[in-house]
Amino acid sequence: MSVHSRRSPRGDQRAMLDIAAEVLIADPRASLADVAAAAGVGRTTLHKRYPTREALLIAIGRDSMDRIEEAIAGADIANSADAAALRRLLGALIPLGPRLTFLIRHAADELDDALMSRVETLDVPVEDLILRAQKEQTIRSGVPVWWVVSILYSLAYSAWEAVAAGRLAVLDAPALAFDTLISGIGPS
Repeated sequence: MSVHSRRSPRGDQRAMLDIAAEVLIADPRASLADVAAAAGVGRTTLHKRYPTREALLIAIGRDSMDRIEEAIAGADIANSADAAALRRLLGALIPLGPRLTFLIRHAADELDDALMSRVETLDVPVEDLILRAQKEQTIRSGVPVWWVVSILYSLAYSAWEAVAAGRLAVLDAPALAFDTLISGIGPS
């Protein structure tokens, strides 16, 4: 389904932000009118909630951070170093592919300082998991942690994109992403 044909239930702010994120990923120059049309609301309705493009971008950024932080916390990785923790994390992040993409594309130039400080701390629990997994030899040591985190997010995005395109079943996505991660960074 094209993002331009989706409709958000009236009053469902999170659904509207989902659609807005997807529209702005598909066309970074999309106008507020384009976002309103895709969400199935009038421009006036959108402008009441988000009077400027900047306000909409910040709202999407904040909601994206909330969701990603919730997903990371929900994956229960704080004290783990095993393969199951990496699988849980990927399973939690894959549905957030559009939000990861949004933050990557918009973070540096268009989001406020408070949100940028949240972005900078987002990776800390994931980096800690990677360090523990390297220590326990769940994944190969010697690979820079920042690189593993980047690959993990990239795999989550790629899996989401494949699911959205109908090439990958949603239930198969976490296992495929995990197998790809481990095959590339597993112990030698």
